[in-house]
Amino acid sequence: MAKEKKIVDVAKDDNKSNAKYGRNSSGKIVELEEKGDRKKRATTKRIVAFLLWAVGIFFEVVAILKLNGTINWLPSLSDLTFLIGCLVLDCIAVVIGSQFWKKANHIDPISEKNKTKFWLHNNLGTIVSVIAFLPIIILVLLNKDMDKKSKTIVSAVAAVLLIIAGVSSYDFNPVSSEQLQKAEQEVMAVSEDGFVYWAPTSKKYHVDPDCPAFSQSETVYKGTVKQAFEKNLTEPCRRCIPELENDHDHEDE
Repeated sequence: MAKEKKIVDVAKDDNKSNAKYGRNSSGKIVELEEKGDRKKRATTKRIVAFLLWAVGIFFEVVAILKLNGTINWLPSLSDLTFLIGCLVLDCIAVVIGSQFWKKANHIDPISEKNKTKFWLHNNLGTIVSVIAFLPIIILVLLNKDMDKKSKTIVSAVAAVLLIIAGVSSYDFNPVSSEQLQKAEQEVMAVSEDGFVYWAPTSKKYHVDPDCPAFSQSETVYKGTVKQAFEKNLTEPCRRCIPELENDHDHEDE
């Protein structure tokens, strides 16, 4: 027996966004939130990302200065502990910064017409990860004053953290402005109000709040395609949009 669903209107209940949507006299969905407001939210997140990346690189610089003997902070800590601590803090700052960057790109996606620019923009966090760890790995391996055991430990830790930061920062599902526009057009063609729906565990957005995929969901969220994309829900449910059914298999919703 299907559970009774509670539909939560994200546009009204999400205090983090003042976005409102409706249709104009031609029946086209319009965003009542100023486009500048959406870009402003994305810009704020990008600024935070750059600040966190700067903090991460700062810890890398501190580690390098410690490595070459320029600084001797916290004498109670061994050089090995100090270096590893700096690298861990470096990784934390870079990874968190990259999450802000990826979120901003889903709020305000760029065009994919220039493939190189599109990739570089969406995966800037991965590039920063390399900058934040590769130099110190090279310096550690070339350092003649560090004992072999410490050199092995620090270089291994730095390499592992580089992989963690790089993979965490990589956007495996980048969004383009063209992709967002196409999705909005598809929804407009089949939806009366232009809104889409998703459950807490959804991997896709739906245009039908009574879609069988929601049979086990007690809560269903209602929002726009833009809001779904912000949640990293960039694929439509093929059951809800039959016109697309022949192009894709019925995957887990």
